[in-house]
Amino acid sequence: MSLQNQTLAVIDALNRHDFDALLPMFEEEAVLDLPDGIRVIGHASFRDTLAAYVLRHGITLSDHVVMVDGAGFRVAVECTLNGSDRHDAESGVNGDAGPYALPAVLVLERESDLFTRLSLYAGTRP
Repeated sequence: MSLQNQTLAVIDALNRHDFDALLPMFEEEAVLDLPDGIRVIGHASFRDTLAAYVLRHGITLSDHVVMVDGAGFRVAVECTLNGSDRHDAESGVNGDAGPYALPAVLVLERESDLFTRLSLYAGTRP
């Protein structure tokens, strides 16, 4: 599968919040970096941390442009990160409530057929 198609499959799984479909696309010791500075390594931590972050913020990615390096090892995705934090006692979320859209970049790396890193960078809310 081409790097671009693999990347689109990752975005699709993220947008569907299907972490069971996402995980097999990554090496066992894959690295996850999130905008809030969290870094985890390994499938279990990767899945649990990403799921908590994505579900807590109601994240989906849209308007993506996929850019692949010439060697086929790295890809950057310029996109819009759509979220919908809720401020209430049940969610425990502090700060502004409601939907938002932020500029974001998703970076993926692979050494063979599976990804070894996923890093998400997002703008801040005004």
